[in-house]
Amino acid sequence: MLIVGREIGQSVIIDDVIKVTVLQIGSKLKPVIDVPKGMPISRAKDIGGSMDYLRKGTRIIGTPTLIGDNIKVTILQTESGILRFSIDAPKEINIYREELFKGNQLSNNQKAKNF
Repeated sequence: MLIVGREIGQSVIIDDVIKVTVLQIGSKLKPVIDVPKGMPISRAKDIGGSMDYLRKGTRIIGTPTLIGDNIKVTILQTESGILRFSIDAPKEINIYREELFKGNQLSNNQKAKNF
């Protein structure tokens, strides 16, 4: 499991094609998930044992979301109000903060132009 801190409006990129963002709608925080057409998104039936070790005062926001067959995303909020994404995914799946992903793409495009 990977836990990544984010602020409202910031995103993580999962497996180069899935974008997860937390938005505030009124007083509620909601995850917005962009996936390729045809990829299933559903509510996870259970939170699972991986959440057993959360720090005291951390709360789960909303229902954990299952993306595809093997990626589970949960939005957490700490006692101090900091938002975090908890992402359960196989080790071979890359997970980036959006700004780092865009930086990598820009760098790769520059390298391709030089050849």
